[in-house]
Amino acid sequence: MPHALFSRGLSPYQIVLAASASESERWAAEELRRALKEIGGMELPVVDDTTERRDREIVLGWNRRAAQLLPEEPSPDPQDESFAYRSIGPSLVIWGGAERGTLYGVFSFLERELGCRFYTPSVTVRPKREAYEFDNLEHRESPGISVRNVFYFEAFDPVWAARNRVNGAMFHREQIGGVEGYWGVHTFERFVPPEEFFESHPEYFPVIEGKRSAHRAQLCLTNPDVLRIVGERLLERMRAEPEYLIYDVSQNDHRAGTCECEECARIARAEGGESGLYIGFVNQVAERVEAEFPDKYVGTLAYHFTLDPPKTVRPRANVVVRLCSHDCCFSHPFDSCPRNEKFMGYLRGWSAISPHLYIWDYVVDFDHYVMPYPNFKALQRNIRILRDHKVIGIMEQGAYSSRGGDFAELKMNLLAKLLWNPDADAERIISDFMYGYYGHAGEHIRAYFDLVQGLAGPDTHIHIRVQPTDSMYSDSFIREGERLLDLAEEAVDGEEFLHRVELARLPLLYLRHMRDPQKGKQDGTLARIREIARRERVTHFEEFPRRRLADFYRDLD
Repeated sequence: MPHALFSRGLSPYQIVLAASASESERWAAEELRRALKEIGGMELPVVDDTTERRDREIVLGWNRRAAQLLPEEPSPDPQDESFAYRSIGPSLVIWGGAERGTLYGVFSFLERELGCRFYTPSVTVRPKREAYEFDNLEHRESPGISVRNVFYFEAFDPVWAARNRVNGAMFHREQIGGVEGYWGVHTFERFVPPEEFFESHPEYFPVIEGKRSAHRAQLCLTNPDVLRIVGERLLERMRAEPEYLIYDVSQNDHRAGTCECEECARIARAEGGESGLYIGFVNQVAERVEAEFPDKYVGTLAYHFTLDPPKTVRPRANVVVRLCSHDCCFSHPFDSCPRNEKFMGYLRGWSAISPHLYIWDYVVDFDHYVMPYPNFKALQRNIRILRDHKVIGIMEQGAYSSRGGDFAELKMNLLAKLLWNPDADAERIISDFMYGYYGHAGEHIRAYFDLVQGLAGPDTHIHIRVQPTDSMYSDSFIREGERLLDLAEEAVDGEEFLHRVELARLPLLYLRHMRDPQKGKQDGTLARIREIARRERVTHFEEFPRRRLADFYRDLD
């Protein structure tokens, strides 16, 4: 028999928490109350599990009441992100680990059963309804990827991230339920700065073509003083900022600059490449910090000259290898493109020897954030491939400097859902977003989206730096895109939806202008780019602010 949670603004239910409920469980209860008030028009009381039991309750978290209703269920580990919700007669129990599991269960219930959507930090949908009934509810989920980092500008918002089960962060942020923070990257220069040490201790730096050098260089990793300094300074960092899970000790962001001294070269030769030398060094650092921080990890990169796994050296149990996919083709999945064969070899090799493998993946054009970038067809398959190679975490690096990236809002939603469940229905997620976020214009935005993704044919290979002159872009593509976006603008219902459509149009305007700047100035394209970017607070058209937007506009003028 169905049970009415609410009807016509009335509800007989109360929300039950443990008297000792975690902060995230209490926040989840308030989020549930808020949603039910907006959807059904009533406010439910929140009580603790020492109060008298009622027939109709929503029990949040594993507490006395949950244990009474579910005697066959084990008590979850507080850090377990898995969750379940289940109806027991007229009562409903939503439970999981106290840190994030119950929290995620509440948002799953709101999404699946009540139609709520958490599209962006500023766009949440809680659809009103007169009544809601349930009967024999039971649903369970567990994370597909343990650490999930969607590295997009708006995805850094801690409320959006918590609602969308994004638990990873490149830098620490205060977020309900906490985050699995990864401190730093390219940290050799931070631990052993050339300006501090090169003049007095050139031996800390690599031999390059017969001379010690600190110019675009790494370190001499067989020097015992370098090991001592890095170990000491890493410990200082861990003591000062204990909130992180992983602390980075990794090469500087240069494609070369490795040490050619006799001992460094000997190890590199024996291991078949530089990675053996680097993993050996990081292992020694990790051993030095392990006694004081047994629950923390030392991370390092497999990047550029350290991509090939070593022959014999193996990462220690407290070392995380962060493998980077920077040289891949991103229009095709990793396992279906000849240009990705090397990466697949690296992935298989590191997966076989690493106790903890983390992936730094790339989902954006770094030179032109705001330009059509047809990589959606590869996203889900790539995440599944990484999951199947036992990765513990994935960072999806997108347009992190600013709003305005190509379909950034859709991509961060899709990535969050696929990192949680790599087998989710991606097509359903995309369609839901199109019609929920763009309203009546969704049909035409979807047609434009399909047009963009259609640029990625079998022989089209895109990397992390695509230029407006790329052969996949054509005048006919731009004309058809403009036609579809014109239809979308005509279909919108209200200014709010119009602004979303115009932001989706920004990449096509940008491409059109960059292909013919003189024409763009004359026909109003540049003026419209300025208008949309200013209104939508788009501050970057590329990864790094090589030029301020004011300079960018002036150069185009």
